[in-house]
Amino acid sequence: MANERSEPTLLAVRPAHLMATLLALVLHAPCTSGLEGDIRIHDPSTIIRCKGRYYVFGTGRGIPILVSDDLFTWRRAGRVFERIPESVRSYVPKNDGYTVWAPDVICINGLYYLYYSVSAWGQYVSAVGLVTNPTLDPNDPNYLWTDRGMVVHSTEGQELNAIDPGVIQSPDGRLWLCYGSYHGNVELVELDPKTGLRIAPDSPVYVIANRSEAAKIIFHDGEYYLFVNHGSCCQGTNSTYNIRVGRSPKITGPYLDRFGQDLARGAGTLFIASSGTQIGPGHLGPLVIDDGVERFSCHYEGDLERPGRSFLDTKPLIWTVDGWPMPGQDIRKGTYQIRSYRAGTVLQVDPNATRGSRPNTARYLVRDHQEWIISQTAGGLYRIVLAATGLALEADGPGARLADPQDDDRQVWGIDQLTDGTYRIVSKANGLALTASATDESTRPVVLQPFARLAQQRWIITAP
Repeated sequence: MANERSEPTLLAVRPAHLMATLLALVLHAPCTSGLEGDIRIHDPSTIIRCKGRYYVFGTGRGIPILVSDDLFTWRRAGRVFERIPESVRSYVPKNDGYTVWAPDVICINGLYYLYYSVSAWGQYVSAVGLVTNPTLDPNDPNYLWTDRGMVVHSTEGQELNAIDPGVIQSPDGRLWLCYGSYHGNVELVELDPKTGLRIAPDSPVYVIANRSEAAKIIFHDGEYYLFVNHGSCCQGTNSTYNIRVGRSPKITGPYLDRFGQDLARGAGTLFIASSGTQIGPGHLGPLVIDDGVERFSCHYEGDLERPGRSFLDTKPLIWTVDGWPMPGQDIRKGTYQIRSYRAGTVLQVDPNATRGSRPNTARYLVRDHQEWIISQTAGGLYRIVLAATGLALEADGPGARLADPQDDDRQVWGIDQLTDGTYRIVSKANGLALTASATDESTRPVVLQPFARLAQQRWIITAP
């Protein structure tokens, strides 16, 4: 595998108490996909939203499509086309006319641009094509994929294999496409946002990576981050795929890793690799949920506990204080303490609390009434139950209380990891966030308020 080296821990730059939380959750949590339904996919595109639903496209005959109503449960939704448009397939005579690799998608001014690659196994005459659609909803009368032709291609003898397109629109409105594989370079060209095609046949080409593939650029806090795959794919649980990253103040590079080494020379800081039963992460796609919550999608080549083909997964995307990305971790079923980021005190109830008692925060004393059992429910949401009594945390107007467990949205909570590694806890019933006291009076009851990224609305969730 290219450019293996010892990597520094990204956690070293975080506050000590948050570092312990992230170590506990990321390194010791069960590593299985938290998604449900039909999540079989290889080389997934960026997940994109249309009319309240989420869509992702993958490698396969005619570009297979998965769709979800909640980002958690997925189902198959047909394919983009039956045969590859001849305007693109003609550049790749050895392709079978059906099989498409590694698409990516973006929405520009209400039009969905879907880029895809056409190749054949073991050869490097390849092409990237484009189709567009005003909607991704197949029930919409305007649903129609339109062929826009070839965007870039590679020929025999080039240091290039034009596959794995990754598209990005930079903050200045310019559109860019990166593409390439282990056979040669990963290149970047500028596109015309009005057509989705290259701005000119002889426009500048920038080499941004080498000995890698599945390139994707994202923009964060004034910097561009290039994610690429190293290792081998397509061998199930024997695959060695892993995702590396470098950054640059300019979209055209150079992209340097944490050691200052150039990705154009095969470098790259490790972002995520095989862990637990999940083997071979690849093809990262960014997913911004809302302010403060970012996720990323990828596929895994295989799972040691679930024999079969590759599958989709999503995870939180968090950022170190010195501006490097790292994978977060969704909460898994277990017993936790829920600690206020602002005060360091933990969510609890009084020792003799019963039904109707209101939780507050206090210094942690290793008591059952300070520990909570968190379990996942439908749609990737959670129930939170006091370990001491089995009573459920329930939203009650602008506050919270304990109640007998029942099938009630007031007892269902969204728990999202924020980009700094802390968590927000939001009621499904009213959309309000669990909020600790803003004063030093630790025994005041917690309340529910609109989420505003306040310190008292951020929680550290870790094993007791």
